[in-house]
Amino acid sequence: MEGELLADQPLGHKLIKKWFWLYFFMIIISPVGYLIKVIVSNTLSVEDVWIFYSVLGLIMLISIYHDLWLTEALQYFLPKYWIEKKYNNFKTIIIITILSQVIIWTSIASGIFFGADRLALHHFKSQEAAGIIRTLAFYFIWINFIQVFSSIFLSFQDTISNNLLEFFRAYGVLLFTIIFWTWHTLTTANFAIWWIGWLIISLIAGAIILWKKYGHTFKRGVFVWDNSIIKKQFKYALRVFLWANIGSLLWQVDQQMIINILGPKAAGYYTNFFSLLMAYSLIVAPILTLIFPIVTELTTKKKHAQFREFQNILYKYFSILAVSIGWIFFVFWPEISSILFGIKFLYSGKLLMYAAPFLIFNVLFIINFGILAWLGKVKERVKVLIIALTANIIINFLLLYTFDIWLPWAIIAMVIGRLLLRWWSLITIQKYQKISFNWRFFFWNMFVIMVLCGIFLLWKKRVFVINDISRRKNIIYLICVIIAYYWILAGINYKSIKALFREIKTMKA
Repeated sequence: MEGELLADQPLGHKLIKKWFWLYFFMIIISPVGYLIKVIVSNTLSVEDVWIFYSVLGLIMLISIYHDLWLTEALQYFLPKYWIEKKYNNFKTIIIITILSQVIIWTSIASGIFFGADRLALHHFKSQEAAGIIRTLAFYFIWINFIQVFSSIFLSFQDTISNNLLEFFRAYGVLLFTIIFWTWHTLTTANFAIWWIGWLIISLIAGAIILWKKYGHTFKRGVFVWDNSIIKKQFKYALRVFLWANIGSLLWQVDQQMIINILGPKAAGYYTNFFSLLMAYSLIVAPILTLIFPIVTELTTKKKHAQFREFQNILYKYFSILAVSIGWIFFVFWPEISSILFGIKFLYSGKLLMYAAPFLIFNVLFIINFGILAWLGKVKERVKVLIIALTANIIINFLLLYTFDIWLPWAIIAMVIGRLLLRWWSLITIQKYQKISFNWRFFFWNMFVIMVLCGIFLLWKKRVFVINDISRRKNIIYLICVIIAYYWILAGINYKSIKALFREIKTMKA
């Protein structure tokens, strides 16, 4: 059975098989978070939505400290040690990671719980937030164990087991959200409680799967207090610590600055805008999740040619995907925001319009950072993030304080930050790994996308009616438009898509 783990297989076979399961689970899981937010946004007030998701955002921000980044180090070293048959090292780093979590997350969770009143008063400026903070302090505890399980599954490219954990959690929360909504008893308090309840159920399921599928791996080797092993893991984790700190701040700094400068209502609009903007991650995230362990395997086995070939494919096709999604957002922002969150959150859609044309830079810098991670250039990622984070904070303060208290200034600051991330990370990558980019393919598709979206912009006023009563009709129309849009793009790129599948099938690991 040990031979089945990270066994040599044709890379194309591995990608097709594992990506099938990634996208299968993406299709059935990804809409759940949006459906939950739709129910909550249409049941609770803007301020209540802001309270819960802002507190959850803060908890996730704090959670970057939960294990001193040994979890990501675990994901990096586990496949390497298994392939190299260093079973003592394999078992040692798992035990070290779990012990470090037990110590750290209990300390941090206690601080969150007992400091809830102070956080509610001074940061969120709402005493109602205190109860949610105390509840989600327990969420912080259990989510850390899920991350350890997830890292082990991802290390062995076990896409099914990893996604089953999220399946149990997401559908459990959805089930009880619908029940409370149907009974007209949905509040921020019981909503938060069931986030924890189903997280624990997911954790139990994960423990059972882990033991049944990987229990035999833990019996190989013994725990050894080897300073060289521990030092290597902590050194890698320290670099990831710096990168993750700055990265999490970069994703959360806008939300937290808006809370303090513009107030709760603006933060409510912004959190739903960000959910709309990040919809592209439903497509991008599954691929990037699997790529890290696969490339770790490839580099350990010294298959560098396949690595270069694969990164060029990512750049070529995901740049077009990002542009196509961004321009759909730009054209249909009123329809998308009103369908998902109702008319009261229409302003969130308007914010999406400002950011949508620049979505490509979000996707490309994420790919760039993935490449830097695969190359082991954690230190370089930190430098790029420091530049972007500093620029983001300065621009936010300058625009919000100097010119006017206007929410779109925060969107402009975010876009500038993403432009810096994309530009600087590309410069850094080119020093180590050249990226081949087909500009002719890109500009031709860009032209087609803009023509199609221009037609949609002129046509949509005859069909869509922006009000809460017409939401069902609007979603049917929007789905039909999106299907037609991508069928046209697929038809235009038929030869390229056919060549892509042929190329993936013939790639050797």
